[in-house]
Amino acid sequence: MIGQVTPIAMTDIGWKFYLVFVVCNFTNAIFFWLFMPETAKRPLEEMNALFQHAPWIVIGKSKDSYQSHYLENLEREIVETKRDMSHDEGVVR
Repeated sequence: MIGQVTPIAMTDIGWKFYLVFVVCNFTNAIFFWLFMPETAKRPLEEMNALFQHAPWIVIGKSKDSYQSHYLENLEREIVETKRDMSHDEGVVR
C-alpha cells in the first residue's frame, strides 16, 4: 500500500507526506511505552505469563507486581527434587 500511495502523495502534497510517518512513529512510541511490559533479560518461557498477568497500563507500575518468577520457582523445584532424591537414597529398604 505504501508503495502504491507514495508516488501519488509526493506529487500531490510533497514533503508533508512524511508527517504521516512522524505521527505514526510518535503514536507507536507512546503505545509501547504505556501498554507493553519490559521483556529484557526474560526467558521465552516467562512471556506467556508476563503478558497474561501484566496490567493494561504498565507505566508507573512496579515490575514486581506483574513479574513472573518462573525461573525462581523452577530452581526451587529442582533443589527440592534433588534433596528428596538424596534423602530417599539414604533410606535402606
